[in-house]
Amino acid sequence: FLFQTPPHKTPATMTDTDVPSSRTRDDSQHYRNRSVSEAVLVPQAIISDDVVPTASANGTARTSNEQNCDVSVDLAEHHEALIGAAFHNQNNIDKQPTLATLGETPFADDGDEVVNHRVIATEVVKEPRNFIAAENVLQNAIVLLDPRIPDCIHLIEAGKKRGLMVMAVIPKPNDGSKALIEFYPTAQALLEVGMHQVYEPPYGSKFDVVECAANLKTIEAQQNLRFLGVIPCREAAVDFSDILGALLGLSNVNDLGLAGARRDKGLMKLAVANAGLRVAKYARLTHGQGKDIVDAVEELELQYPVVVKTPRGMGTSDVFICKDEKEAMESSAHIVRGVGPDGRKTQYALLEEFIGGEEFALNLVASPTTPRGVQVTDIWMYHKLNTDGTMVNTFQEMVDPQSRTYTELVRYAEGVCRAVGIKYGMAHVEIKAEFDEKRNKWINPVMIEVGARLAGGRKAIMAENTIIGWHPFDAMVDAHCGFPVRMPPSFSPARKCVQAFVPSDKNGILVGIKGDDFNRLSNYHDSVMLKKIGDKVVRARDIMSFAAYCWLIGDDPDAVLQDARLAREEFIVEVESTDE
Repeated sequence: FLFQTPPHKTPATMTDTDVPSSRTRDDSQHYRNRSVSEAVLVPQAIISDDVVPTASANGTARTSNEQNCDVSVDLAEHHEALIGAAFHNQNNIDKQPTLATLGETPFADDGDEVVNHRVIATEVVKEPRNFIAAENVLQNAIVLLDPRIPDCIHLIEAGKKRGLMVMAVIPKPNDGSKALIEFYPTAQALLEVGMHQVYEPPYGSKFDVVECAANLKTIEAQQNLRFLGVIPCREAAVDFSDILGALLGLSNVNDLGLAGARRDKGLMKLAVANAGLRVAKYARLTHGQGKDIVDAVEELELQYPVVVKTPRGMGTSDVFICKDEKEAMESSAHIVRGVGPDGRKTQYALLEEFIGGEEFALNLVASPTTPRGVQVTDIWMYHKLNTDGTMVNTFQEMVDPQSRTYTELVRYAEGVCRAVGIKYGMAHVEIKAEFDEKRNKWINPVMIEVGARLAGGRKAIMAENTIIGWHPFDAMVDAHCGFPVRMPPSFSPARKCVQAFVPSDKNGILVGIKGDDFNRLSNYHDSVMLKKIGDKVVRARDIMSFAAYCWLIGDDPDAVLQDARLAREEFIVEVESTDE
């Protein structure tokens, strides 16, 4: 087995406080056999590094292949976190999974380049029965599965506070060709923000959770680590995080029998309905031309409009509100014949009744150390418009989860989390509800979907800035590691927070932008531009098709909402039309 990351020169960014240190062992106490020979398990005839002639001690020229044939390493003379030699041949790097670090070893504090290590070395043991018992684990660690830079920075900091080494696992490596490095980071980008190690499978290969677990267990043994938790950092990682944790031998994972219900929206509805909670009527559609729409609508006694969506989507991708049978058939055929947002072939489309009312997102933390097992931490009310058959965000505002106005939503969301087996970590439940003016509260909640992950849109960062005493990234690490979670006295936000979704209203090549100086707004907190001059832009329909996001925080709720409107209304794009 070998591990790989593209070699890039990068300035040293890790300090003594960035990387956990390990204590020195006495030679007599070293638990590995002293006669260990380091040899890569893949035959050199198949995979070989660059052949570079070098001079031996007697002056005779030798190639690197000849040197590799008789390499013998005394581990006692090397760093105790040995993970093998570095690759030099780019072809070999591209063919194998790798572990990337800054410097020669994972615990080095003076690295100045990304090193791509061989991970598994052969151990030659003459007397296995005479093995000396291994010493205690020297370093606890956590795994961040498919991280994004903005959230990753906070999770790394939370790990440092707890003395944890932080490893990233990237299921689909970015070789630098994908834009938006913050959302699709490279190994180098992650190392530069303080990540200790980065595991990647070979480029172009499918992520294999069993192989990944085996390699992580090998790294755990070689570096004398102990993984305490696996944290999913985006929707696509929810599939694998609990399975990976279980394969690593962790007990603090969510219910594996309900792993499918935390990702597949059909199984999700089934699990929630079985728990006695209301869900929308639904049917699975499999016909390649959408002809099963007619019978399904009749059987469910639905009226148009109806919703047709991909079962494993994210960020409102491939979610269609269809006003008639023709649109429903076209949308279903598009989904069944296509590939989902997660890159997998879609097996069926999901037909749902259209639920009226307003949409909310409720974020929760789950841990056996909390009073009820799951706790709502913040609520966001969505404001959307129907654009080209899709409900598109305009802005989202934080509301008070401890107000009696939202009590039914809180109870429902907590029930949904229990129904799909969320016991550790963060959760994100999207629901629709109706407002009862007589009772002055939201009622009749219905689930849209639930995710066993941290909410997107920097909602956790905004919650930390507005809820006194709440530190969601610390809580996330604690929950996944099985530590007690520290809760604030109240989850009522002290300030108003709004995220504005800034759209492009045209299709074409972006040639000019006006109104992108969002810091002119009095309640400005942060922003990110998703498009730049020369990029292709489209009318915004899903999360990643917007031109920009802007976050606003202030003491005056009306003023914050007004700034959100100005951020959208005063943003103007100039495009050059294309023939597409």
